[in-house]
Amino acid sequence: MKNIVIADETAFKNLKPTLQEYIEETVDEIIFDPIDKVEFLDSNRYYSYYSDHQNRLILERIFDKNIKIGFLPHPEAVHTISGFKIPKDTKTAIDELLQQEEEQLREKSMLHHDKTVILNYAVIGEISSFVSSKKGNTSWFGRIPTFFRFLNKLKDLRHKPLKLYVDDKEPMDTCATDMLIVQNAQNASVSRLLSNKNVMSNTVFHAFVFAPRSILDMLKAYVIKLLLGSNQKNKDFDFLSRFVCSTCKIESTMELSFYIDGEKVVSNEFSFENKGRFILIPGKTFSEEIISEDKVSKLYQSKTLPRGEVKKQLIRKKIPFISHASPDEYKELFTQLRENARPSQNYIVLMVLSTILACLGVFADSSPVIIGAMILAPLMAPIISLSMGVLRQDRHLIRGSIITVLSGMTVAYVFAIGLTFITPINNMNAEITSRIKPNIIDLGIAVISGAAGAYAYSKESIAKTLAGVAIAVALVPPLAVSGIGLAWGELNVFFGALLLLLTNLTGMVLAAALTFLFTGYSPFRLARKGLLISSFVVLSISIPLGYGFFKVVKENRIIQSLNSHEIDGAFLHHVRLEQYDPTTIALDITFYDYPTEEELSQIKHEIEQIVGHDVTLNIGIRLKR
Repeated sequence: MKNIVIADETAFKNLKPTLQEYIEETVDEIIFDPIDKVEFLDSNRYYSYYSDHQNRLILERIFDKNIKIGFLPHPEAVHTISGFKIPKDTKTAIDELLQQEEEQLREKSMLHHDKTVILNYAVIGEISSFVSSKKGNTSWFGRIPTFFRFLNKLKDLRHKPLKLYVDDKEPMDTCATDMLIVQNAQNASVSRLLSNKNVMSNTVFHAFVFAPRSILDMLKAYVIKLLLGSNQKNKDFDFLSRFVCSTCKIESTMELSFYIDGEKVVSNEFSFENKGRFILIPGKTFSEEIISEDKVSKLYQSKTLPRGEVKKQLIRKKIPFISHASPDEYKELFTQLRENARPSQNYIVLMVLSTILACLGVFADSSPVIIGAMILAPLMAPIISLSMGVLRQDRHLIRGSIITVLSGMTVAYVFAIGLTFITPINNMNAEITSRIKPNIIDLGIAVISGAAGAYAYSKESIAKTLAGVAIAVALVPPLAVSGIGLAWGELNVFFGALLLLLTNLTGMVLAAALTFLFTGYSPFRLARKGLLISSFVVLSISIPLGYGFFKVVKENRIIQSLNSHEIDGAFLHHVRLEQYDPTTIALDITFYDYPTEEELSQIKHEIEQIVGHDVTLNIGIRLKR
């Protein structure tokens, strides 16, 4: 057996002299003859140092002849290097190939388009070439220029009518913006995102079909890849269909541009299959296991392919920025929202139980109990229905949702006030005081929670996150605190907690309406009026919330300026602002000896100098011995 390098003479002579000498000393023979003149013998091993085009010609010559061959990193063999995972360092590559024992050689077939050998992958359309690009493996900053080129391509993105014939399945009349055909699912970034098995078969290959309903879908996919990198296993690309099959034929009523290993081919019909066999000498990095035909697991994921009316709508015009919900999605969601907008016995019972639980949690100063009340509370459902009614100007949905929300609040107030009257506890604690001073941060929480709630309702697969949204927005606890304040006759508690409740409610309505708009449940012309009204209400509430936020900032500055401060050998600890106007500060002061009135007056004077105005101090004295 001889180890023979067959090489492009010009490229070989361009190698470093030391590397040329190393290869000449390592192998038995180097042949520079034209490819059609090389005599291949099955008793030898061959190592090709040729370009992609020449490697295709070599493969066509040796198919089904039991010839053993490996590939070296020629400068113009980009797709050979990628397809066979060849090290880019020539010395490393030749060493790896020469070290392979006979049992490590692999019988290999190649993916073909008609008679053309595909070394790496085939792409229809230009968007998927960005997603499948090897550039996805660069640094985060390195992917940003590619992202802007990607954005430029999106403006002209259109769906192309396709008829797919996959194995012996029924033809699929659909449409797509792009397709990716690849034998090894680990060779392209987009296929690695959906396939976590590093397995290649001689009898099957992978076909990925891109059918995004909007530019936003594509942006979401690319941003995930941009942020997480191409090695992340992320399965949130719901516009991708995947087939693991033996044959695939694509027909179209229009001409398609297919890129076979980067070379453009224009036609309205393409066929793909695995054929032609040879003995591959793999390198160490080519770790795919070629499994036997009886172990091949085929896959036909076509659920997301556009069909019927959806297909007709997509191919009619350029892809929109925001996708429009399908009739089935409309029907399912609106049925649920209309049901949620009606007050029911279960709704009232849950309102009563959650209110009682929230009140008991507040009185017991117990956060876990209050969290339980948040999860139990049913108020979020009619609020989400109200947001859809506002968005689509649906008076019946608005009226039903408002009635349901008000009936729940009325029941909650009745039970909160009644329970407060029979409970012999009337002291303010942390659970109460934390809900009577809302600020702009609370509005931000409500907005994010509303968006998350609407998105969860519109996506059945993530509806289980609704419990988390309910905890985040916390509707019933401020309602319970407001009722407690009313029963105590403490108007500052009542109005403070009520403001927090209204903040949560209005912030959720606006954010949920915007989310439904961006997920395609209403055209903007219909949604404009409701969004303007909601925005005005939220902006109105933002005024006292902004004032409350600035108060919190000032209070924190006062506390930070005093905590751990030293005044004439006395140390200030556990500073708390009990009241802002007039300012009352509670704090502990550590002394070495019991302080005199004069020393306390001096400390008060210095604190007022730090704060900038008169203060009242509630001092706890600690002696350090």
